[in-house]
Amino acid sequence: MLDNELLRSFIAVVDSGSFTRAAAQLFRTQSAVSMQMKRLEEQLDKKLFLKDGRELQLSDDGLKLLSYARRIMKLHDEALGVMSSETGSRPLMLGCPDDYVTGVLPQLLSEIQLQIPGLQVQVRTGTSAQLRALIDQGELDLTILTRRPETEEGYLLLQDQGVWVAPTADFMKPDQPLRLALVDADCKFHSTAVDGLSKQGRNFEVICISGSCALLIELVRRGEAMTTLASCCVPEDLYRLPVELGLPELATVAVVLQSAARPHKALGTDRIVSLVEQTALRLSV
Repeated sequence: MLDNELLRSFIAVVDSGSFTRAAAQLFRTQSAVSMQMKRLEEQLDKKLFLKDGRELQLSDDGLKLLSYARRIMKLHDEALGVMSSETGSRPLMLGCPDDYVTGVLPQLLSEIQLQIPGLQVQVRTGTSAQLRALIDQGELDLTILTRRPETEEGYLLLQDQGVWVAPTADFMKPDQPLRLALVDADCKFHSTAVDGLSKQGRNFEVICISGSCALLIELVRRGEAMTTLASCCVPEDLYRLPVELGLPELATVAVVLQSAARPHKALGTDRIVSLVEQTALRLSV
């Protein structure tokens, strides 16, 4: 018989991508989580994880178990929700990267209010790395993130492509360096932009680096610089530079919703899955 606590810890390891982060979310030691995973493998007589450098990857048997584990925990949380008359008495703590505050967050908030009327939501913004730390520390119930490569982190909301954005179609001058305002260096759009332009031998200067997309957008509006943005978050008054201009192709990222290992009372696994599915539909329209 499979222990629900072992399955919950297994899901936390998969979603967080490491024993260390899963332990923080579950308020356990890393060694305790490691022992849980060892017990689970012994019960099933299967190897669930593969070690690839510093990243954990699921084996084929691990992938099979993940599907069942999510369904089991969904039914478990649904049963608890039905048997409990309490709703979440505290606000839902929700995180969102700054670049998805306009393009993704409003759709998710609308869906939360539709499915859980009256639930107050408090939003914190930051980089994906900062928000991961907050959810590990138990300070967030849910957060939007850009998924780390080679992981099964979170529930997929959308695949997003970075785009180059300028004030006008003729902003780029052949005889002048490109003036750039970019997001922080830990963002994939920053690294692919700078690396790509360097490899092309293009002349450019970075006049501003900021975690605030509102600032970057305002600099573009004022004609001070061009920038890179998530494609779903580009204001209508800014110009998307076409691929024909030969600028480096920017990264494609998976935007996901990750829940805390022990979710808010109002958010069982079934509710989280429903929020993801309906928000993804809203984003695709």
